[in-house]
Amino acid sequence: MIDITLSVLKEKLNEYFKLKTDGDSDRVKFIDSNNNDPITFTNNAVTPFLINISEDRKFRNSDQYAGVIRDGVRTQINPEIRVELLILFVSKFNDYKQSLKFLSYVIKFFQANRIFTPKNSPELSDENIEKLIVELISLPLEEQNQVWHSLNTSYLPSVLYKVRLLSFVDEQSIEFVGAPALDLQLNLTEKSR
Repeated sequence: MIDITLSVLKEKLNEYFKLKTDGDSDRVKFIDSNNNDPITFTNNAVTPFLINISEDRKFRNSDQYAGVIRDGVRTQINPEIRVELLILFVSKFNDYKQSLKFLSYVIKFFQANRIFTPKNSPELSDENIEKLIVELISLPLEEQNQVWHSLNTSYLPSVLYKVRLLSFVDEQSIEFVGAPALDLQLNLTEKSR
């Protein structure tokens, strides 16, 4: 689900960049996962980078019996968990002006496209994602410094977005929990005195 979310954002941004620059190459690329310490962001590209996942407790359903009904009996299950993703979009180009230009494109794109649904992003329906809401986050300088320090790299032009309303529930486990118990056998043995 997280992979689909980042892939959708990456592809939509690439489409937008191609329109803005009349180019045909992808400018949004994921990092090479072999280079993680320190993080090396792709040169001449914008890199979406997941920096945090947190639970959105405002929308959590507290009713554990709202799930599976089998033979008229509600079965206790854990409610779905909704998460928010913090995604850092890092613009790294040889020309600093180019970095700022593409960073501006990212901001413009998400200003015009805050909500993604299966209607405008069909890939979301594969994971039953109803809606993604993208929101700009402004970190104070101290927290921004902590983010870059934890990445173990120097600051690059970047912008941080929160992506909300990913809902996680394991349908297969729910079906298993709600399945009726068949072929139960009771084996009683008498204790010898």
